[in-house]
Amino acid sequence: MQPIAGYNYGAKAYDRVTKVLKITIFLATGVTTLAFVIGEFCPEYVARIFTSDAKMIEMAVVGMRYNCLVFPIVGFQMVAGNFFQSIAQPGKAIFLSLSRQLLFLVPFIIIFPHFWGIDGVWISLPASDLVSSITAAIFLANYFRKHKV
Repeated sequence: MQPIAGYNYGAKAYDRVTKVLKITIFLATGVTTLAFVIGEFCPEYVARIFTSDAKMIEMAVVGMRYNCLVFPIVGFQMVAGNFFQSIAQPGKAIFLSLSRQLLFLVPFIIIFPHFWGIDGVWISLPASDLVSSITAAIFLANYFRKHKV
């Protein structure tokens, strides 16, 4: 997406930029939805690739199910960050890149276990993914509202 969006943005072919963004969001959502399905319905098989220990598999299944809760929207969030990088808005791109794994995740990992114990640790990642995806949606909505693209 990045070279196509960047080239067309530079050429002021904004309709093409919007088109490639929509296609990429659709495809990324498809890929992350597939990961969600695997993580939700087949976590034991994935865990068995890495260990045969029954206790570890049991823990991994719980973790994968929590972790994959909002996977379908994670692709959208990643594409939004790449979009802003493509159109020469590095500040937004960096913020969105850091939001998912640092800015939201670290505070959630510190705070949530106080309320939900070990489940709070597991909940931290999908919560971070959700908040960063909402943030990305706000950034994109503001961009399209401002540029009337």
